[in-house]
Amino acid sequence: MEVSPDMDARLLPLPWKSLQIAERTFLCKVLFTDSAYCLLMSDLSSVWCEEVGAEVIQERSKELNKRLKAPISSFLSHLSRLLLPLLDSRDDGHGRFSCQWTENTLMLQVKSQLSGLPFYWEFHCKEARVTTVCRHLVQPLVCMTKALDCQSQELCTLLLQKDAEIQDYQESGAALTRSRLKTESFDEGSFQESFLAEKIPGLCSSWNSPGFTDRLQRLYSTVTAAEMKSNPEAEGVNEYPGFLPEPAQCAEKREHNTAAEDIQVPNESVKAENHQVPLADVLSLTQRSQSTVSKPKKKKAKGLFK
Repeated sequence: MEVSPDMDARLLPLPWKSLQIAERTFLCKVLFTDSAYCLLMSDLSSVWCEEVGAEVIQERSKELNKRLKAPISSFLSHLSRLLLPLLDSRDDGHGRFSCQWTENTLMLQVKSQLSGLPFYWEFHCKEARVTTVCRHLVQPLVCMTKALDCQSQELCTLLLQKDAEIQDYQESGAALTRSRLKTESFDEGSFQESFLAEKIPGLCSSWNSPGFTDRLQRLYSTVTAAEMKSNPEAEGVNEYPGFLPEPAQCAEKREHNTAAEDIQVPNESVKAENHQVPLADVLSLTQRSQSTVSKPKKKKAKGLFK
């Protein structure tokens, strides 16, 4: 299944979120407007998607909810309030969400109540085209890998400079006042070997539970926004409704949040976050604030040294 260019451009900067359904974890992207929605889901073995407009929504709602009559915007508002809070949460939507899948399709079923009446919905997701998979997963992840590798190199350089600064203090007669803070000189080769031997096995075992940390979600949003800026066809697409505000601890990490906008529907409303991410230096995304590295100068010992 192919996603329309307009919906694809609005969906691209949204980060992948974890969606727990029963005992299965998916990566999920979803975008709701007042007359349509687009859903992407992946378990890292397949990618499924569905994009539907007002006509399909109206027809499906009549089939699944014969007693319930409401505007399309109300259906979408209700669906977004059911689905969005589950993203990145430990709630598996038990009793409300279930899924069935075959080789080429995945059906996400929803059971709830709307205005006191039973409400049912089915997301009919089909396998996404290769171009969609590459655009939303492969290409951004390759860019993120390069960015994190460059960041790692910068941090290694900074550690070596810090070791040289400490050595200069010691040669000047300074001594550490608290022995528990003493560290060995940084050896990049040993660090890389230890990391590959100790950390990689654990990271590979997490493939069965896909998900991005808050930092990686921010990095993903930034590299995709940068890609859109470099693509002339993406110019003018500035708003990406369809996501609820993030938890407070995640909001604190974002230094450039924009104001949320409301999707107004009769008697209901869904708050959505504007996910336009300012284009900062990709290589310093996961650092809260980093001072400029300058050449160490000889000076009198202070702080931990005497």
